[in-house]
Amino acid sequence: MEPIFENWRKFISEMEEPITTLRIFDFDETIAHTESETRVTAPDGSTATLRDQKEFEEYMIAAAAKEGVEAFDAVDKLIELGYQIDLSDFSIVKDPLEISIVTDIMRENPENAKTYIMTARRGNSIGPIIDYLDEIGIDGGNVRVIATQGDSKGDVIAKMLSNKIMPDGKSNINRIEYYEDSQKNIDDVLAKVCKDPNLEDVKPLDFELVINKVINNGDGYRLHPIKCSISN
Repeated sequence: MEPIFENWRKFISEMEEPITTLRIFDFDETIAHTESETRVTAPDGSTATLRDQKEFEEYMIAAAAKEGVEAFDAVDKLIELGYQIDLSDFSIVKDPLEISIVTDIMRENPENAKTYIMTARRGNSIGPIIDYLDEIGIDGGNVRVIATQGDSKGDVIAKMLSNKIMPDGKSNINRIEYYEDSQKNIDDVLAKVCKDPNLEDVKPLDFELVINKVINNGDGYRLHPIKCSISN
């Protein structure tokens, strides 16, 4: 298994590829719904079973606030403080249900575009995710999977943008399409890619960030577009 971030480090070295569009997909509740749960035992002996991403985020935010932890992803720091956090369900793709409104888009192959999956899962999930793509007829060889493992997706996407610099000082990437269900992650990407003044000098004149929020209506999924165009 490749080390964490090895895939996006390879991205940085692909300077000669005529890639101008990044298509970035979250995995859980974006590409597939799974039956994965997180089981937590706190240092005081209390336990919790977190059944979905919303419950997971709410628990981690509350636990981090209680312990005085400041981190976008507090899992590792909470473990250091004695929390037992069982993420074993997320090392596999457990009982997946394909979200076809998203996977149908993944099956498209736009010219001069590169497709990534960016997941907050740990690195041991990369192989099972690629295997799942192959199972549903998406060539895993054409998709690069990044396990952020503690870093925010906004930080990683900003690095990807700022590390593809052409001789004119501007990034080669003029369009980013991001598919995500978590409002926390969406807000992070908006803050660090769309609104961060430190990136303004490297954004091409026609830079465009388009976020498609994946929403579960209870009887199906839909996409809600959030557009951020920047004119330098």
